[in-house]
Amino acid sequence: MCTITVDVDERTLRGVNPNLSDMAAIRNWAQKLIDCRIQEMLEEDNETMDIEEARAIVIDTIKREYAKP
Repeated sequence: MCTITVDVDERTLRGVNPNLSDMAAIRNWAQKLIDCRIQEMLEEDNETMDIEEARAIVIDTIKREYAKP
């Protein structure tokens, strides 16, 4: 784990979401945003495939599409 410092315009943030009324609420909100983004990044990474896997899929598709009847 690491600790970071983020500057937040509290007045603007509270204007957008009045529930963010104190530092604890803002801290929890920011943590949830970061956790969510990390999860998205992990899922994006799982959606990629290496070049050999992609090549095998392409070769398989070509064989099926151009197979003699």
